[in-house]
Amino acid sequence: MIVTRETIPVYRLYGENIAMNGHAVQEPEFFHLESIPSRSRLHDMHIQPHRHANLFQLLYITQGQAGIEFDDRQFTIGPQTMLTVPPGTVHGFRFSRDIDGWVISLTDDHVREILAMVPRLNSCLDVPLCVPITQPPANTAQDTHQPCPARADFLIRQLVAEYHSHAIGRLFALRNIIGLLLLEFGRHGALHRDGRLSRQEQKNAKFRKFQNRIENQYRQHRPLDYYAREIGITTTQLNRICKDIVEMTAIEVVHNRLVLEAKRVLIYTDINVQQIADELGYQDAGYFSRFFAKKAGMSPARFRALYR
Repeated sequence: MIVTRETIPVYRLYGENIAMNGHAVQEPEFFHLESIPSRSRLHDMHIQPHRHANLFQLLYITQGQAGIEFDDRQFTIGPQTMLTVPPGTVHGFRFSRDIDGWVISLTDDHVREILAMVPRLNSCLDVPLCVPITQPPANTAQDTHQPCPARADFLIRQLVAEYHSHAIGRLFALRNIIGLLLLEFGRHGALHRDGRLSRQEQKNAKFRKFQNRIENQYRQHRPLDYYAREIGITTTQLNRICKDIVEMTAIEVVHNRLVLEAKRVLIYTDINVQQIADELGYQDAGYFSRFFAKKAGMSPARFRALYR
């Protein structure tokens, strides 16, 4: 069998199939942290090549070695190394038996929201980054405008502590620590870009533009040809890019953003369905309820009762 991009499995987390007709289901909030051995031992330390439709992942290796496959690249990394895996990147790992470290996963939507104030860094995180964690020389002034990998080690330790705590403000702390981590990696990526983009990276950049325009205008229910013109491509090309990166059509990407917002409003507020429909640009609350039920698998009222 010839392995093509279409035959490479798409997972939520590795080994966990995505749900709902093969499409990734976006959760209102998604952040996951686990040790590298906890999942890799279940697969004899070998994570087969796969990809995630809408997850951004960060690996921090504290002990052992990992053989890495990124699309057509293969290399090995050792301890005190951090690695980013953008959504849609085909990746696989072969870990040594003494491997240790952490895997952080969060939705691509949350990456963009956390970095909303520094949108230029989003494009810097579109490509995988491998960053050695080194301490700055003693008694050497550190340029505070440059990324400092040693800070990333500190932030990871803080993140692990907060993740396993039940302290007040836990979610606030997690979100802001993750923001600082993403900032460190984005700065690193900005310093090491050579200006050349592969074909896949060009697709990722166009998809990122599509996401950014959805974020600003999803309540206006713009037609797909509007988004395509804004990006400078055809609707056919836009659909191909979305299929390639997230295994969805372009309109499904738009609908997922609407459903995600509806889920958040249902969980975190008490406003009624008619008001939610109005906020999301639907004139008919009944139509909105049917749309939500089709996408979420349950009515808005049922979803609110279940998740609250």
